[in-house]
Amino acid sequence: MRITQATFEPLRLELVRPLKTAKATYAAREGFVVRLRDEEGREGLGEAMPLEEFGTESPTDCEQTLRETLPHLKDLRLQLPPLPPGEGRGEGATSRGLPPWMPPLPLGEGWGEGAPSRRPATSHALEQALLDLEAQRRGVPLSHLLSSEAREEVEVNALMGAETPEDLAVQARRLVAEGYRTLKLKVAGRPVEEDEARLEAVREAVGGEIHLRVDANGGWRGAEAGLALDRLGRHQLELCEQPVAAERYGELWRLLMRAPCPLAADESLALPEAVRVMLGSTPMVNVLVLKPMVLGGLLPALSLARAAWRRGMDAYVTSSLDGVVARAGATHLAAALPSGRYASGLAVGHLFRDEPAEHPFRPVRGRIRLPKEPGLGVRG
Repeated sequence: MRITQATFEPLRLELVRPLKTAKATYAAREGFVVRLRDEEGREGLGEAMPLEEFGTESPTDCEQTLRETLPHLKDLRLQLPPLPPGEGRGEGATSRGLPPWMPPLPLGEGWGEGAPSRRPATSHALEQALLDLEAQRRGVPLSHLLSSEAREEVEVNALMGAETPEDLAVQARRLVAEGYRTLKLKVAGRPVEEDEARLEAVREAVGGEIHLRVDANGGWRGAEAGLALDRLGRHQLELCEQPVAAERYGELWRLLMRAPCPLAADESLALPEAVRVMLGSTPMVNVLVLKPMVLGGLLPALSLARAAWRRGMDAYVTSSLDGVVARAGATHLAAALPSGRYASGLAVGHLFRDEPAEHPFRPVRGRIRLPKEPGLGVRG
């Protein structure tokens, strides 16, 4: 396979409500779509949606790296091995995360090894476009390129955005009626008594069969995290994401010893040292929350999930508020994970004003059914 065209274009996604972070407020997400075309006319798509506060490079650095890297891909020839005899869907990724045909790219140390690269959003876009092309060439959905055991659909959770207990109860009932079986609530940043009242209202509204998870976004400090989990854990929590700040990952182990529910690492995974520690001999969390855009691509994320699985940890995939192209790749990744026990956080299209009215990665009844066509399943 030979790459004949390698281009990129800007992508701007207007948010329905501004995104408030610790450092700024954003009215839109801005990034780039990479397009790679081969000599047979196939087009592979990849998306870079950088945001430094999420752990990626800046948009300026992303654009500069794309401008420097894409010319080197033009006329690149990939010597691709055949599928194993009798195997309809190749395993694809090696133990280090990279398939044997992936070309060397100047994407920074750590790329493809389950650790963030120096330019993770750029890496994500280039890798995704190459994987899309290769899956099309082999005539299989991208998920089947990643794993011969890929599932046909992915369960997703719904993020609740209401504030008061009363409004949350109404929203929770509506989401359950729409088919969601896992609901997620943001906590921390307010008195724990308020968070408990909000969570209690949701649990009373939906009953005991619905999974409830909370996300503290690292908002608790020290003993506060343990006390908050003791209070919230009374309401049958499925798990808690990132209870303490990303850089304080050493505290996760102490919390894990007393927590009433599983703990999940999210923002900490953007720190290479935290990744190395979490994959060490002493478990620090039960679950890893994989953001492919932050981890540098689908293959590094898959490699990390497999390494975690071997150590008794689970994983699921979430969006970093990305566009349809990146979310499509994330859904294929979620289908290829060793386990589908936990719902993934990929139902975020409603947060964008200009979300396409119809595309195959919209959740239906709390699930995304992957398209059967070869490649990513998104064109345009």
